[in-house]
Parts: sequence; C-alpha cells; structure tokens
Amino acid sequence: MNSMSKILVLIVYLSTLSSISQTKQELENKKNQIKKEIKNIELKLSDNRKNKDIVISDIEDIKYKIDLQEELILNINNQLNLILDEINENEKNLFDLNERQTILKNEFSKMLNKSFKNRFNLNKVMFVFSSSSFVQAYKRIQYFKQYAKHQTKTLEKIKFNSNRISNLIIDLNSKRTDKLNLVNENEAVKKNLVVQYDSLNNKIIQINQNQEFYASQINEKNKKVLQLDKQIQKIIESAIDKSEFLTTAEAKKLSKEFNSNKGRLPWPVSNGYVILGFGKQPHPIVKTAIIQSNGVRIRTSKGLSARTIFNGVVYSIIVSKTKTYTVIIQHGSFFSVYKNLKSIAVNKGDEVFTKDLIGEITTDSANGQTVLNFSIFKDGKAEDPTLWIYKM
Repeated sequence: MNSMSKILVLIVYLSTLSSISQTKQELENKKNQIKKEIKNIELKLSDNRKNKDIVISDIEDIKYKIDLQEELILNINNQLNLILDEINENEKNLFDLNERQTILKNEFSKMLNKSFKNRFNLNKVMFVFSSSSFVQAYKRIQYFKQYAKHQTKTLEKIKFNSNRISNLIIDLNSKRTDKLNLVNENEAVKKNLVVQYDSLNNKIIQINQNQEFYASQINEKNKKVLQLDKQIQKIIESAIDKSEFLTTAEAKKLSKEFNSNKGRLPWPVSNGYVILGFGKQPHPIVKTAIIQSNGVRIRTSKGLSARTIFNGVVYSIIVSKTKTYTVIIQHGSFFSVYKNLKSIAVNKGDEVFTKDLIGEITTDSANGQTVLNFSIFKDGKAEDPTLWIYKM
C-alpha cells in the first residue's frame, strides 16, 4: 500500500468515529499536547541528522510522529464534528428566530394599523366619557392600558429577538471561520503525513542495506535486557515459593480484585504508545533480529513518571549498573514490574494505590527516547500486558 492509499484508508476510518464523549475544550487541550509532542520529535530528528549511528532511533521517532499525526487528525475531525453540530443547531435556531420575528412584526404592524384607523390616541378620551356607567368607563380605561402594555411588550420582544438574531449570526460566522481553519489544519497534517511515510520508507531501505550491522546492535542491547529479566523472574519465583502472605484472606481478596479488572487496568504512564509487544518476535524494524520480551515497551514523553496499575505493596527495588531502577509491586499473587526508571518515589515495603507515581522514566541520552519497560506476572509467569491494560 502506497503512502496516499494509507492516508485515504485512515481518513475513511476516522470519518466513522464519534466525538460525542469529548468536549471542545478537552479536544483543544489534547490537540495542543499532541502538537507539542510532535514539535519535540521534530527537534530531536533534526538533532539526529548529525549522528548517523541512530537510524533505528530515527525510524522509531518517525513512527511515533506518524502515530501522533494520525491522533491529531482524529482530534481535529472530532472538533469538526462538534462545530458542525453547533453550526447546524445555530442555523436551526436562526431559522426559528427569524420565523418568530416575522410573526411579532406582523402582530405589531396590525396593532399600529388598527390604532391609526380608529384614531385611538384622539378618540380614547371620548370613548371613555361616553360610557353608560362608571364600571364601563373603568373597564374601557383598563382595556386601553392593557392594549398599550401589549404593544410595549411586543416591541420589547421584537428588540430582544433582534439582538438574539444578531448575536447568533456573529457566533455562526465565528464557528464557520473555526471550521475553515480546522479543515485547512487537517489538510496540512495529512500532507505532512504523506511526507513522513516517504521518510519512513527511505529509512527502512537504509536499514535493509545493512541488516547485519543493525541486528548486532539490537542483539547486544537485548542481552542486557534478558539478564535483568532473569533477575526479576528469580525474585518473583522466590517470593511465591516462600510467601505465606499469598494464603491470607487479604492476599486472596487483592488477587481476586486484580483478576476481575483484567482488560480494565490503567496504563502505567499517563500517555504513550507500545513500541514493542509481548513474547518472542522479530524486531519491529530490523526483522533479522529476534527479541524475547516478557512485557511491553512503552514510548512516552520526557519527564513523565511511571505509575502503579493497581493497589499493592512495593516488593523489591533493583538498581542496575547504569543507575537505573526497576520497581516490582506485588498485588496478591500478581506482580507488576516497571523498568528503566531514572529516580524513584517509593521504598521497599511501601503500600501503593492505583495511579500512584513510582518514579521518573529514564530518557536515553544517545537517542532522546523515553521508554518504560513494563511487565505483569501471574503466579510467577509473565503475562501479555495488552490483555490486562485498558486499550493497550
């Protein structure tokens, strides 16, 4: 599938999605956040041009930028849907107000014509004095008062309605301008998306021309990851073997609650996306390199912290030779693991609760990427986190 075809498929997909659940302000805030992250990626890609040894990092950055741009297109489409709904509602209200205005003006015109024909202002005194009784005179006076009051109210309604129509037209024109701006913004993002797909293809060609070199780089890094994974596995297996806590009512209750939230647990970061899945698999870029992953790798923003996915207790903290931290949290018979932390905000034995901050995620000084390695263990065996975390 070529770049343009991908864009067309994306547009068709986005057009089917609804934006009812999000407000305009939420969408605008999210859009600004996405655009800020895209800007950060662009700056990093610009810096990386000076370093020819991080092509893989560049590809991951371009993929990340593509994901962000696709999310931005979805966001703008949702904003457009909301504005179109508002425009339709305003046009309907404007039509109703104009109809109402026509009725009021016709009503007022009839009153003026009637007053002119009957010379009310000249004849009303004679009309009152010609009454046959005091009661009749009183009733005629009240009639004139009510008639005058009705005229005044009708005129006030016309003025009020006129102001509403004017304000509605101003608001409608403003929304139409917003709509046009969003359409133009969306077109610009789509055009840039085509450029990013082309750039990605060129980088992949560069990788394919030297698969052996890049595969050796990946395999070397993967060895270090596997060493830490084995250490984590031993700690968790040991915890299960010797733990009397797992048989307590409290542990059983916690395990049951954790298990009942399968597929609904929160992400271990406030925003990010998965760059490497669970299990044995080819590297997503260098296909000749095979990776064994007991969790997922989540790309996120610099300065963000990992957060616990459920209530539990900090069971163990590992400090690597490179001074990065790994935090293991126990949730009854379940364990969640957060690797690649720059600093930590918890200690061994601390009780933690859902979404509590654990520690800041390390940003690689060489490639500028901020990646959290995250795992879930059930009864000592690694589980696919995408089965547990909501929409991962």
